Amino acid sequence: MGVKLGYRDRVVEISGKRVYLFKKKLYSAPLEEVVNYYLRGEGLLAPPLKAVAADVVRAVMDSGDFGGFLDGWRRVDQGIST
Repeated sequence: MGVKLGYRDRVVEISGKRVYLFKKKLYSAPLEEVVNYYLRGEGLLAPPLKAVAADVVRAVMDSGDFGGFLDGWRRVDQGIST
């Protein structure tokens, strides 16, 4: 999967199973960590990555390419028990 999100002051790229954010510095984290932060509100992420976690999850959900690890959450989100 390759998705790019553009903001006025930063660029976010989801490439494979990693999220890259450039805002004067390059930050990166595993996609799974960003999703876990969004779902649970906990995790070791740089503040710029925390700020875009919801947008990253939305982009992944919209693309339909979950890489396997979002499938269970998507079923719960749709009201289907796992």
